[in-house]
Parts: sequence; structure tokens; C-alpha cells
Amino acid sequence: MSNSDLDTDEVAAIYDELLKTYRTEWEYRGHRSLHLSYYDDEHDEPAEAAMNTMRVLSEAAGIDGSEHILNIGCGAGEDSVWNARAYGAEVTGVNISETQLGLARENAAEHGVTERTRFNYDDFHDLDTIEDDSVDVVWGLEALSHSSDRARALAAANRVLRSDGRVAFTDLFLTGAGEGLSAAERERVETINDALGLRIGAIDEFERTLSAAGFEGIRIDDLTDGIKPCTERRRSFARIAHPVGRLLSVVGVVSETQLDSFRASAEIDRLIDAGVLGYYLVTADVSE
Repeated sequence: MSNSDLDTDEVAAIYDELLKTYRTEWEYRGHRSLHLSYYDDEHDEPAEAAMNTMRVLSEAAGIDGSEHILNIGCGAGEDSVWNARAYGAEVTGVNISETQLGLARENAAEHGVTERTRFNYDDFHDLDTIEDDSVDVVWGLEALSHSSDRARALAAANRVLRSDGRVAFTDLFLTGAGEGLSAAERERVETINDALGLRIGAIDEFERTLSAAGFEGIRIDDLTDGIKPCTERRRSFARIAHPVGRLLSVVGVVSETQLDSFRASAEIDRLIDAGVLGYYLVTADVSE
């Protein structure tokens, strides 16, 4: 992958392949979250912390049961199902992987929220399956880092939001303007981007893009300290899994995509330690 455009089919293929790794983690934790876990005093176990990320974002977004939430990049549907269960909200999830959408529908059925959820094959840059002025909240948990054109994605979000609608995102961003990175740091960012189908941008640039896309009341909270235990755990796992996986790849047990993801996990933690990457919660309202 280049540093510019992303091929959606290629991104979907990466995560469909990584499901082999995620399924093992899901069985261990008892949920289907693909995302970074947010630790605090009341949520200090991996499974609890993973669900806590959803809770923190929902509270910041002010979710209630009367609202229609659009979950962009919904993955296997864990956060869509969670909002439907916790708040009784109506949730539409969109994703570019039919495999993950199937898992999301299974997840909703298992938790008894099929009537309050639906899952569409749709690119969040287009939102062709979503009507104008039809949703109250556009929610994205580590979704927009998969975009090489966040202005286009936010324009689509603005189109489908009602006049009093809002957006709520958590994601990895470069901590400043994205300038002044060393050659080694740039190489690490590119390793992460290529392995996980990302285009990590700068938080300052994202704030400007939100404003230009017609949003106001922008609020940005730095949650980096809360996800550090998660990135550290993933880096520790990668330290063992990568060399073992390299041996297993010879006999086809572990794929190159999985190996690349192990390395990317380690690089994310290194760049967070270096202050290059941060994890941010961003909310904003549609401009009047």
C-alpha cells in the first residue's frame, strides 16, 4: 500500500485474515471487540477495559435510547450490539467486509437485539445505504484511521446527520502537526499503516478537517494513558508471537498478514512511548 489511497478490498482482506487471531482473543475475553482497551480504576482487566472503551465513547456522545446511531466501520458488531443493549438505541452498522457483517448479525441475534440493529455493506466515505438527515449520531471507534480522505468521510457523515446531530470518534492520531518525525519514526508509522490498512493522521489536522466539514463545538480528549496498558500487553504478546509465528509460517499455520499485525502492535506501543502517537476521543456537533 502507498501512503496515499487505500484499496477497500485490500483493507477488508486484511481484517478477514486477522479474524483467525481475533477469534482466539474473543473466546478468551467473551466478546467480539477488535479495538484498543481503555483502563481505569474500575476497569482493570482486559475484557472489562475493552468494553469500557465503548462506555467512555457513548457517555461522551450522550447516547440515549431514543436515538439512531450510525456505527461506521462496525467490524463484528460489538459496539453496535453494546449500544443497543445498554441504551436500547437503534443502531445501523456499516462495514466493507461481508464476513464481519455476518459476524455482526450473529452477535446481534445472540444478544437479542436483532430488531434494534441492522448491518449494511457500505463504505463510510459514501454511505450510499443511509438516507440524508436520518441519524442522530455518527459513531466511529478506530474507524477513521482507515481513511485516506477524512474530509470525504466527514462530508458523508454530515449529510446523513439530522440538524441537531453529532459525531463521536476515538482513534489513534499523531500527537502534533505530524511534522518533525525522524526517518525511523516515519518508517514505523508506515509499517503500522501497511500492516493494518491505516492512514494515521495528525490530531491538529483532523480538528481543522472537522471544522471545514461543517462541525462545531469540537471537543478533543487525550485518552492515551488509559490505553497504554493495552498497547503494552499487545507489544509483549508480539514479542513472543512474532518469532514463533515466523517459524509457523513456514508450514502455513500463521500468515504474513498475521505476522505483520504482530509487528504493527509493537510499533504502536513504541510510538506511544515516544510521544509520537496518541489516542484521542473527539466529539463535535453539526453546525447550525
